[in-house]
Amino acid sequence: MNTPAPPTIRTHAIHNREELIQVLGIASELEHNLMCQYLFAAYSLKRYPDEGLTEAQLDQARGWGSLITMVARQEMEHLGLVMNLRSAIGAPPSFNRPNYPQPVTRYGKADIDSVLTRFSTATIARFQKFEQPHPLPPGFCAMTVDEARRHREQARALWQSAPAVPRSPLEPFDFHFDSVQGLYESVRRAFRDLPGLFIGSPEAQIFGGPGSPYAGDMDDLNQYDVDLVHVTDKDSALQAIHIILEQGEGIQAPPDYVEHTHYCSFTRILNEMRDAGFDAARPVVDNPLTTLHMDITTPGEVNLITHPDTLQVAVLFNRCYELMLVLLLYLYGSRGRYPQRSLEFTNAIFFPLMTMFVRPLAETLTQLPAFADRPGNAGPGFELPGEIVVLSDFRYLWNSIDDHFRSLADDFGQLNILRQPHDHPPAIVERLRYTSENMRRLSLDWHSHWTDVGYT
Repeated sequence: MNTPAPPTIRTHAIHNREELIQVLGIASELEHNLMCQYLFAAYSLKRYPDEGLTEAQLDQARGWGSLITMVARQEMEHLGLVMNLRSAIGAPPSFNRPNYPQPVTRYGKADIDSVLTRFSTATIARFQKFEQPHPLPPGFCAMTVDEARRHREQARALWQSAPAVPRSPLEPFDFHFDSVQGLYESVRRAFRDLPGLFIGSPEAQIFGGPGSPYAGDMDDLNQYDVDLVHVTDKDSALQAIHIILEQGEGIQAPPDYVEHTHYCSFTRILNEMRDAGFDAARPVVDNPLTTLHMDITTPGEVNLITHPDTLQVAVLFNRCYELMLVLLLYLYGSRGRYPQRSLEFTNAIFFPLMTMFVRPLAETLTQLPAFADRPGNAGPGFELPGEIVVLSDFRYLWNSIDDHFRSLADDFGQLNILRQPHDHPPAIVERLRYTSENMRRLSLDWHSHWTDVGYT
């Protein structure tokens, strides 16, 4: 029997600001990628008594869903931290990523799949691997506080002394990483060693939690379980990177936090699933998409949604998701100019879009048939039509967002499921009707109360 090769412990040299911006782009794409995969799995879980589970099994499934959603929320936090790191060194925010699915080779030797799959032991094992610390000691999640402290010191020393892959200035900058840990260790060294990085406006960031002007009050991002570091110098940049590594792989986690890391959270779910012995997920197909996008390199892994009623809901989900990203780009770009107005905008528009539309539409899709001619349920594809951009002229930006809201409000009312409600389960009809009414209200609120966005 062959013994697996030990994980590679090395970093990759980043020589200047431009290369660091490029690597932070890889990091933001990766965080965005993993967040959507985690949400897809969480949304596929069964939630109701008529789905074939006992009450005890439903409680366990809800617990698994809550834990995965918490991890996804922290991935969103990591994405925000990467945006602040980019902003601090003068780069604009970016939420671009390729559509699913993508080959495992996209992230080099890190062996990260980019696929949307339902909640299952195979899916959670894949997530566990994404978040695995390097090196991984035996019994990592069951360590005592003293054992965790010793491992933390040893791992930190190992990574601090890890060699950097040499590269001549005449060689192309083709950044590859062997693990998520290696990616962020390379970024950490760049922020530690490169001079003169911090040229970005400190105000052009979204931040909250301890140290923010809103810490402890209702305007603090902590109310959404989001804690973002304000990156203004080397120390705050290293703190942001530390948070990402602490919550995810756990390599820098305090000894009493190890069990709460992403790796150990997925390990716990995996162990409980194997003991429970029941299928907690709906029959959601892999990679359910509305169309075959040009950036997809593995088209054979795509399941195109062909059921006409479901296809309409999937299209609206993708449009809400795209609008949410546009608003997030606006927030990162405008917060420094009008901080109070941007704060109000966050509370009144951005977060409601996440909680009142993206999540309920995603969960509804996992209850709807994907195909017109064979079994299998749909799911949220998190599809992007291309680059997500914010128009530089705020007059046209406002009109563009207004058009988004108006058309969404109108098109919700045209859903086949709402026009022919007797052909569908009443609970799905009611949820979509409620979502449609909320979109109309949010559209009217935008048109009436946010005409000054970008100006005050």
